[in-house]
Amino acid sequence: MCGRSRATLSPQQVTAAAGVPLERWRNSEQYQPSYNVSPGFSTPVVRQSSAGKPELQTMKWGLVPSYTKAGEKPDFFRMFNARSESVAEKGVFKRLLSRHRCVVLLNGFYEWAKEGKHKQPYYIHMGTGEGDVIRMAGLFDCWDNGPEGPMYTYTILTTDSSKRLQWLHDRMPVILPDEAAAEQWLAGEALDHKELSRIAEPYNGDDLRWHKVSPAMSNMRYQGADCAKELKRESVASFFKPVAGKAKATAEAAVQETSGRSSQAGREYSQAGKAQPIT
Repeated sequence: MCGRSRATLSPQQVTAAAGVPLERWRNSEQYQPSYNVSPGFSTPVVRQSSAGKPELQTMKWGLVPSYTKAGEKPDFFRMFNARSESVAEKGVFKRLLSRHRCVVLLNGFYEWAKEGKHKQPYYIHMGTGEGDVIRMAGLFDCWDNGPEGPMYTYTILTTDSSKRLQWLHDRMPVILPDEAAAEQWLAGEALDHKELSRIAEPYNGDDLRWHKVSPAMSNMRYQGADCAKELKRESVASFFKPVAGKAKATAEAAVQETSGRSSQAGREYSQAGKAQPIT
């Protein structure tokens, strides 16, 4: 499952990762860079043009089928993921497999692990740099009767978790580890079951990394830059190192204030923002 991601790539990083010039990026002005992307956000994807060449297009995350009735409210949470094992069987996805495959470009994604009574969010990414890109296999569609005209949307394919991530969740996105894998996913018209299974194999590379992040980002409305920042908790004992006079009073006041904020944040954020896809 992949229900939250990070997309803060600059336009230059996006075009470099796609191997496409800026003038071949449709609706680039609709891109919404965010540290806390949820279904309904607009992010860059790579697709094939009618001429068979790769091009960029900004699309909304959360598939809205082309046959959705005019005037119907789009539900971006219903199909933001698609199980790779069944996309060739379910009609809503099967019809997209031949000519509507895409590559979703992101910085990384989030997943939650149950730790005690709470769920701790983790940020998963590839490489070590801020500009490193993670490519995911996706399918897209166009709803011609959207509220503001044609609306392009996409879903991210998922697969079983790799051995390195099984402790965190039993599902993970289908990761395309390099440009060659991305090109293979986009190329051609038909994919047989064997090819699809090979592409959807769980990625287990050593360059896949993760760390704990602030529980505050569990709230979909939270957009702070610390969403993806590694969470490093200080020892409680460090707050009580001997200090003198006014400094001591200030330190004790800080402890009380921090404790109050932490309790409030825990109540507000700990259970927020976990939507379940219908795949």
